[in-house]
Amino acid sequence: MSDYKVIHRKQDLEMKISSLYHQEQLAIGLIDTSGKEDLISSLDWYRNNMNFCLHLITTQERAEEMDLADRYSDVTFILFKTTSTTGEYINAFSDECYTTYFLVLRTDMLLIEYQGQELMRMMGEKNRPCIITPVMLSSQLEVIPSLRAPHLNGKDFDPLSFTPEVSQAVYEENLYPLMGVGLYDRALFQRLRVYDSQITGEFFQMADFGLRCYLLGYSILTTRNMVVQFPQKISIMEDRSPCEGVNRFYTKAMSIRRIAGKNMIEKWKPYVDKSILNDEVKKKQILLQKTDFFTLMDNWKVKD
Repeated sequence: MSDYKVIHRKQDLEMKISSLYHQEQLAIGLIDTSGKEDLISSLDWYRNNMNFCLHLITTQERAEEMDLADRYSDVTFILFKTTSTTGEYINAFSDECYTTYFLVLRTDMLLIEYQGQELMRMMGEKNRPCIITPVMLSSQLEVIPSLRAPHLNGKDFDPLSFTPEVSQAVYEENLYPLMGVGLYDRALFQRLRVYDSQITGEFFQMADFGLRCYLLGYSILTTRNMVVQFPQKISIMEDRSPCEGVNRFYTKAMSIRRIAGKNMIEKWKPYVDKSILNDEVKKKQILLQKTDFFTLMDNWKVKD
C-alpha cells in the first residue's frame, strides 16, 4: 500500500487519463520545501508561465491546512501521509505523471532559464542522458559548485565538487543530481529501478542512483540551458553523514571490480550489506555492469 494519495487535476477528471497523458511530453513536479508564501508563489508562477501538467508533492496535512486542492483545481497533488525522502517523492511522481519526461524542481528555487527545445533535442539523442541537471545560482547570482566527481577518502565515498561552465553549448558530466533536481527520461529512470527508498539520507540516495546510471552505461549531464536560483541561499551544504541504508549504497557501488573485461565480486569492507550482496549484486548487477567505480573514478575528466 502506498504512503501517498493523488488528487488529480480537473482536466484529468474530464477525460480518460491514459489518452490525455499519451499526448503530453513533459510533467513538472514541485517538491514542497519552503514556507507557505513561497509555495503559493511557486504554484502561481508555474501555472502562469509553464504550459505543462503541474504536480505538487507535499503532505496531506499541508494541503488540507492551506486548502490547496480547492484553490488549484488545475494542479495534481501527490500527498504523503508524513514527510518522506526526496527519492521517494520523485519515485511517486514518476509513477503518477505518465509523461515521456518529467522535471523535478523545488518550491524554494526559481526557474530562471529553460531552453526547452534544446533540452528536448538532447533528451531525444540516441545516447541520451538519464537526467539533465541545471546550473544552480545562489541568492547573489553566483554559480554554485553543483558538479560532482567520483572520489574516495580512504574507504569512504567523498565526491569532489566543481563549478559548472556557463556556456549554453557545454554539457558536462555530473555524478548525481544534487537534491534530485533535473529533467528525467521517465522510461530510463524506471528501467534503472528508481531511487532506493531504503537509503534514508538524500546524499547517499542520490549518489546511489547516479552511480547506478554510470555503472550500467548511462550518464547525467549539467547544462546552462536550464538554470535555477535559490533566492534565500548563499550556498548549498550536503549532509554526507552516515544514514540508514548506507551499507546498501557501498555494497552496490563498490563490490564489483571489472578485471580484463569480466566482473568480479570483492567485498568493500567494512561497508557490506550481505542481503544486497547475495540477492542483487551477485545475481543481477554482476551481469549488467559495464564498468566499475574505480575505473569510473580513474577516467573521470576532473576540471582544473
